[in-house]
Amino acid sequence: MKKRITIMRYHDTENSLGNLVSKLIPYKTVYAEIKPVRGKEYQEYYKDTNSLEYKITIRYLPDLLPTDVLKYKDNQFLINSIINVDEQGYIQEVMCTEKIQDRKAEVIPDGG
Repeated sequence: MKKRITIMRYHDTENSLGNLVSKLIPYKTVYAEIKPVRGKEYQEYYKDTNSLEYKITIRYLPDLLPTDVLKYKDNQFLINSIINVDEQGYIQEVMCTEKIQDRKAEVIPDGG
């Protein structure tokens, strides 16, 4: 496990108007192994969208939540499931999805 990832957790804070807003704040930094599993392209609301699924392996953290977000460099990974490998409390495999920014439509010049 060579890569350092940051576990981001949602925290409710009060904004200037007194409303509660959820913000992602850094919770812990841990070492991990990140491996792509599969990629998907699909159409959502008439837009082409891409998503990549990853398996991120970390040491066991009993307080890791499915609502947490894992961050590596500029990439954010949403947690789909947390697997305690062999139920031994030593290693966790976290199945995540990274959404890729929507691509801009290509401009095709008019031939007429």
